[in-house]
This record gives sequence, C-alpha cells and structure tokens, in this order.
Amino acid sequence: MICSKLIELNIQENMEAAEVLSPLELELYGKMMNENRKREFLVGRYAIKKNLKENFPSLGLEFNQVTVEYGTFRYPIIKDKCIEVGLSHSKNYAFSIIYSKDEVVGVDIETIGTSKVIEKLLTVQERGLISEHTPLSKFAYIFFSCKEALGKALKIGLLADYSIYEIKDVSLMASASQEIYQVHFKNFPFLKAFSFIKNEMEVCTIVVSQTADTEALLGNLMDSARYAER
Repeated sequence: MICSKLIELNIQENMEAAEVLSPLELELYGKMMNENRKREFLVGRYAIKKNLKENFPSLGLEFNQVTVEYGTFRYPIIKDKCIEVGLSHSKNYAFSIIYSKDEVVGVDIETIGTSKVIEKLLTVQERGLISEHTPLSKFAYIFFSCKEALGKALKIGLLADYSIYEIKDVSLMASASQEIYQVHFKNFPFLKAFSFIKNEMEVCTIVVSQTADTEALLGNLMDSARYAER
C-alpha cells in the first residue's frame, strides 16, 4: 500500500503544536528559531500523522503519541512500526507518503521558479530531452524533482555522484485526466517516476518500483492533490 497526503503549509495557523507533536518533537520544535522552518516541521509532522491515522486506524494512536525521527541521511522514520514514511516541502505544501516496508518509494515537491541553476544541473542528454518540450523551465524542474525523489527512494538523497540519477526518458501519460509525466532512469531500470504540476507552479513527484500498481497509485495521488487540506 502506498498512500499520499498533500497539505497546504498555511494550515499551521490553526494548529496547536502540543496536539500534533510528541514530547520529543515538541522539544525540537521549541528550539527552532526560524519561523519558516518551524512551520515546515509542524505541518510536515501533521501531514505524516494524518496520513497514518487515515490509513492505519487500527493503530489507535493520537498525533502526539507518534514520533517521526530522522534516519542516517535525515529522511523521516517511525521506529518499531510496519511502515515507512516520506516527506517533502515546497513554499506552499507539505507532501507526505506512507508505505509498507517491502516497497521502494520517494517523494518530492518543488515550487517552479525562474532560476537557470536548475537547468545547469541537467546532463547533455537530459537537456536534449527537455528541448522537445516547452516551457523548458517546467521540464527542468520536473527532472530535478524526479532526481530528488529518486534520492529519497534510495535513502541517500543527492549525496552520490550526480550522474547516477540521470533520466533516460520522459513521456506524457495519454489516458490521464491531468497531465502526468512518466519518467525512467538510466541507472535504475527497476524504478519509475510520475510527476504532475499542481496550480501551474508546484511539481509533485513520486518514485516507485516498476511493479507498483500504477492505477491505484495515481488514483490516490490525484485525490490527494485535488483535495489538498487547507
């Protein structure tokens, strides 16, 4: 099972930190000086726990009874549970994912900007691929988001030689009601990525195994994006 949850960051205005965060998380939260970082932390934990509560109600846990900790490379984990979790932030959203331990999954969300730096991170082959599509900046962000999600699926982030994340091809899924792009990786043929753009400015990406149930996965993903909690 793979379940996603997309939540607007401004929902934090109506949140009580003590109701969402465990004692350990609340201690970390209290030490944060940057307000944007505090907002991301609080809403990100809420997104994971709301996802968990909706899809694993049998656990019977309140939000502040669950602690989301950090793994070796700073990816989120919940110890002693049968599930894995993933999380990404953009300027406007927190994007969470929960999935069983036998899956390989990574998520990312990016706010599209006008920075040329993103395009400079692409290989010659990737620049050739995006030259077939317009606008170029949109596809540069899609490719970057796919690489970020791949790094999270591998639980190493973008710490390895950047060339290993190279994208082999990208295609528009013909049957989808929303524009969804399917991406394959040169060095990881057993994985695939799906990207779509919400509100014309947020690139949302999920990386899963080639054997994942695509129909169920995209149905859940589109529902999450369509009814993003505010």
